[in-house]
Amino acid sequence: MRRVISLPDEGRLLVATDLQGNLGDYLALEAIFEEASNEGPTHLVITGDLVHGPELEPHQWPEYLGTFYRGDSAGLLRHARALAERHPGRVHYLLGNHEHAHVGGPIVAKFFPDEAKRLEEILGPETAAVRAWVASWPFVAVATQARFAMLHAAPHVVIKSADDLERLSLDGFVPDTLDALAARGALPALLWARTTSTERGHAFLKALDPNLCVAIYGHDVARSGFSIDRDPLLCISTSFGCHDGDKLYLDWDLSEPAQSPEHVAARGLRPLHPNAAPVYRRP
Repeated sequence: MRRVISLPDEGRLLVATDLQGNLGDYLALEAIFEEASNEGPTHLVITGDLVHGPELEPHQWPEYLGTFYRGDSAGLLRHARALAERHPGRVHYLLGNHEHAHVGGPIVAKFFPDEAKRLEEILGPETAAVRAWVASWPFVAVATQARFAMLHAAPHVVIKSADDLERLSLDGFVPDTLDALAARGALPALLWARTTSTERGHAFLKALDPNLCVAIYGHDVARSGFSIDRDPLLCISTSFGCHDGDKLYLDWDLSEPAQSPEHVAARGLRPLHPNAAPVYRRP
């Protein structure tokens, strides 16, 4: 079990973020991946938070959550595992703070006081198997030739090398404020940070590989589908919190070196629902 995985130097890469129980968006992404795989070797990376969506009625739905959907985390997990089994070694789910809540992390409360407890009530006898699977998920995926790393949240954590991430424990976290969590150690900083400084971002990348120049992540909601706060950060929103026309994923040739977050965004971002009109203006 590796916490930092390396992707090949050729082939096609699809990157998506934060589904949070949106099975419809997951199935759209799955179809894109299956079609790409029919054309040649393709890897899919989803940077965490597959689970914990809203269970609201349409009349209860707030505009800030984007296009209405009914959360189905259990169904999404079943599809996600089946896809990984059909394409061994090519489908990679990274640990997000919502998955961490099931395997030793702090409680997350978004739509329920304890999201993990709610999902495990739905999963029932499947819970143990899901926990064991989620506990094996990596934290970071590195595309060396493409010169970027993928992770759940902004690269705020301070590390000296990838080995520091390999040694991290999933256990021992208790409920706390977000600010306190971010200050308590490497794993909370890895899974909860919404942004970081240019210096910290580059230091994280260089600790993994001196040639990396872009950090790709989700966790936060970019209403227009992506945001670039500063170099080397590229935040992508594929699903949660966005309207269908604003949801984006990354489609990249693994043999092409990235030059900057702006370069990756301009060349690689694609609409998840190309027939839906954007609501927000792109940056």
